[in-house]
Amino acid sequence: MPRFPQVTQRTTTLIAATCMAFGVTVATPAFAADERSSFDSPALASVNELPNVVDKKTVPVDPRPGFRVLPYLQKPAADQMTINWFSEQGNDATLIVTGPGLPEGGKSFTVSGKHNPVTQYQDYELNQGDYTHKGGDGSIVRSASKGSWIRANGSFKYSQTITELQPNANYSYSVILDGYRHDATFSTAPVTGSELDERFYVVAMSDSETEPRGRVRYREWEQTRELGAESEARPGQGSAYDTRFGGGERNGQYAVNYMLTEDDGQYYNNQIIAERQPDLLLMPGDLVEQGSSQTHWDDYFRNFAGDRGHLLDSIPVFTSLGNHEVYGYGKPEDRSSIVRSRMYYNHYFDTFGSDNPSAMDAYHRIDQGKVTFISLDVTNGQPDSTKDQAQEDPQQRSARTDENLTPEQYGTDTQGVFTLEEYQRDFHVAQDNDWIDEPVENQQPDQPSFMPGSEQYKWFEAQLQDAREKGQIIVVQWHHVAYSNGVHGTPMGNEFPDDQPGVPTRHLQPLIERYGVAAVISGHDEMFQASYVDENNDGIGVYHWDVGVASDGLRADKKIQLEDGSYEPQNFNTHEVWSAQRDEPEVWQTNENGVQHLVSGGKHYGHLDMVFDKYTGSCTDIESQLTMTPVASFPILDDDYNVVRTERRELTGGVQHVYFNAAGQPVSENDCDTTTPEPTDEPTADPTDEPTAEPTADPTAEPTADPTAEPTNEPTTKPTASEAPTQDADSLATTGSEGALGLLTLAAATLAGGLLLRGRRRRAE
Repeated sequence: MPRFPQVTQRTTTLIAATCMAFGVTVATPAFAADERSSFDSPALASVNELPNVVDKKTVPVDPRPGFRVLPYLQKPAADQMTINWFSEQGNDATLIVTGPGLPEGGKSFTVSGKHNPVTQYQDYELNQGDYTHKGGDGSIVRSASKGSWIRANGSFKYSQTITELQPNANYSYSVILDGYRHDATFSTAPVTGSELDERFYVVAMSDSETEPRGRVRYREWEQTRELGAESEARPGQGSAYDTRFGGGERNGQYAVNYMLTEDDGQYYNNQIIAERQPDLLLMPGDLVEQGSSQTHWDDYFRNFAGDRGHLLDSIPVFTSLGNHEVYGYGKPEDRSSIVRSRMYYNHYFDTFGSDNPSAMDAYHRIDQGKVTFISLDVTNGQPDSTKDQAQEDPQQRSARTDENLTPEQYGTDTQGVFTLEEYQRDFHVAQDNDWIDEPVENQQPDQPSFMPGSEQYKWFEAQLQDAREKGQIIVVQWHHVAYSNGVHGTPMGNEFPDDQPGVPTRHLQPLIERYGVAAVISGHDEMFQASYVDENNDGIGVYHWDVGVASDGLRADKKIQLEDGSYEPQNFNTHEVWSAQRDEPEVWQTNENGVQHLVSGGKHYGHLDMVFDKYTGSCTDIESQLTMTPVASFPILDDDYNVVRTERRELTGGVQHVYFNAAGQPVSENDCDTTTPEPTDEPTADPTDEPTAEPTADPTAEPTADPTAEPTNEPTTKPTASEAPTQDADSLATTGSEGALGLLTLAAATLAGGLLLRGRRRRAE
C-alpha cells in the first residue's frame, strides 16, 4: 500500500522551509510550548566527551531526561502494532496515535517504564580502555577515548500495543517523555490471505554486530576472486590507501582494510534503506557483537533508534537470534553469560512467540497480507557436538565438497562451545536476578533445538502447514546459513571442518521444500551469497541467502592451504548461484590527480531488497512474483580517502526471481500455461434463472497487469535492472549533506504532485 513519507521533527523543518519557498502552507505537528524535539533528549547522546574515570574505571553518568532509545516498531499485524522505547529516569510517558478507526483527536495512552536489572553495566565494560585503529604506517587514524560510550547505569523499557486498528492503513503517533516529543508514522499490514494487489517491499540484512570498537575499526577486506578486465592492481602494503586504512595478512596474502568503519558502514547502509522506506526489515541474527554486553546493545540502538539514525520508528523489524546473541560464552563451569545474552534479546525484542511460553522470543511468526514470515532459533542443535567428536565419528566424515553429502554428515549442532545441559543448569540465574520481563508459571530454559523431532521443529511444521492451507507465500529466516562457501560453510566432520557450521540446518530442507517455501534468509558467514537448492529434484527449489553484510566482517571464500603453501577456495557449496566475492570483480583506476580509487565492483556493506508484486508475464497460472536484488552501499571517497557519501548500487547479476500460483506455491515460469481459455457456446446463466450477485470481476480491483506490457517467459535472462524499486544512476541514494537535499526534493515532489503530508505514505518507486 502507499505509505507516508517518514516525517519527524528534523524532516518537518526542511519540508516546511521548502513549502514556504513554493508559497504553500502545509500543516506540521505543533509542539506545545514546553515540548522539545526527541533528538534534543540528553539521554539520547551516545558520546560522552568528558567521561568520568576513577581508579581506571568509568563512572556511569547520572540518569538524564528524555529518550535513551527512540520509539521502534514491533509485532506488526493487520490490526495492531507494538511501540517500544527506553528512558533513563523512568517517568511516565504519553503516547498518542491517530488514524482510521480511532477517535478524531487520537487515542491516548499513559505508559509506565519498567526497569530490568539485566541492563546494568558489568565491570569489564566500565574497565575497558581506549579503542584505536592504526593505518598501514602505524599511526593512529581513528580513536575513541575510554568510557566515551558509557551512559547511565540501567534503563526503563516502555511498551504499548495498539489494538483494534484497521488493516492496510496509515497511522501517525507521538510519544512525549520528560517534555521531549517524537513524531513518526506506521502502517498496518493487509489482512492475512488477501490478494497481493500492490507491492510489498522488504529489506533483509544481518550481522551488524555492533560494539563500541566498531566506531574506530576498519575490517579486513580480501580481494574478489578476480579483478575486472580493465582494473589496475589492487592497492597493496605501503600504498597511500594502506597508509590511510591499514591491512593485514590473511590466507597467505596481505589485504588492505575496508574504507568504512563498522559503525559508519551501518550508518550509511541505514540511510539508504531509510530513503527507500520499505514495509518491513528482516534481521536474522548477530545484531550485536556480544549479546551479554549492554554497551553493545547501546551501539545497536544508537544506529537504529538513536542519535545516529531512527530507521525503526516507522519500519517494523523482524529478528532472529544469532550465535552472537548467545555470546560471550563464559566457561564450562559458568554459562550465566549466555543466559544473560539471551535475556537481553528477549528484553529488547517483542514477538508473538510460539505455543511454548517458556521459549519466549526464540521462534515466532508474523503474517503481512499474502506473505508469512517465520523466524527460527538455530543457535543450538541436539545432540550436542564438537569438531573433535565429529572427526572421530566415521558417519560424519566428509570430503571436500557437498556433492554427495548425506544427512548423517550434516552434523547436529551449530556450535561446539557449550552444551544444552550447561545452559539448563545455569538458567536459574535469569530467574534469581529478575532478568525475565514476563516470567510464566513453571518457567523452563528458553534454549531450543531445531533438529527434527524437537519442539521447535514440530511448531515450525505446524506453521508451514497452516500458511500453506491459507494460500500464503512463505519466507523463513534463521541465522546460520545452510549453504555457503564461507568459513562456516563446512560441517564439523569435514576434512576442512568448522566449529560454528550452518550445515546442520540442512536437516530442515525437506520440510521447506515440502511446504513450498520461497526463500530462506540467513547470515553468519558474511558472504553476500545466494544458493538454489532443489533437493527432491522436482524442478522447484528454494533460494538460501547469506545477507550478513550489514556492517561487520566482509569475508571472502573459505580457502584451504595446498601442499606448496598456496591457498585456493574450497568451493564446498555446489549450490551457489551468485556471490559478491565471485561475481562482482573489483575495478581500480587511477584518476587525473594520481590517486587510485575503486570505481566499481567489489564486496561492500549492503542489504537484500525483496519485492513481492503482481506477476506481469504471459503465464496464466502465475499470479505473483518475488524479485530479490542484492544492493551495495558503495563508498565514494575524495582524493585524501575521506568518505564523501555512499551510493546505492544494485548488483543486477545477483537478481533472483520466484513465481507463485494463486495458492502461494512457487512454480516454474518455464513450464507455465500461456493459453487463454476459449469461450464456451453455453450461456453463462439460464435466462430463466435469477441473476447471480457476484460480478465476473471486482470493479474496484486494480488491473493485474499492464495491458501494454510486452509478455515474457524467459526467467533465466537477468534484467539490466531489478524489478525492485530503482533509481537512475545519476540519482543513486546518497547520505551526509546530500541527504538534506533529498528531503527537500521529496517535499517539492510531494507538492508538485498535489499531495499533502497527511496523504498516504509512498515508498520509493
